Amino acid sequence: MEISEFQQKMRDLYIHNDKKRGIHRTSLWLGEEMGELMSELKYSIDKIDKQAVAAEMADIYAWVASLANLLEIDLQSIILNKYDKCPKCNSDPCICEKNLP
Repeated sequence: MEISEFQQKMRDLYIHNDKKRGIHRTSLWLGEEMGELMSELKYSIDKIDKQAVAAEMADIYAWVASLANLLEIDLQSIILNKYDKCPKCNSDPCICEKNLP
């Protein structure tokens, strides 16, 4: 499935609810899902529940698509445009290792 197809699926499923909820409340849901992902990642790597992490990642992606739908942003276009190469060093693959924390 292409990014645009997923975004359309989220529009078909949820745009009526998203419009009622609005941008502010939709962004709060996205933030809540980020918090749930962080909660799943607080464990050492050998104790992380990868299925739970994957489920939270899917939720985050869905809420990003919902927010993009409300703002009429084409996710596929902006993602492919911004990340054709590394936006910092303009290389593929990225050579920004010197900037890692």
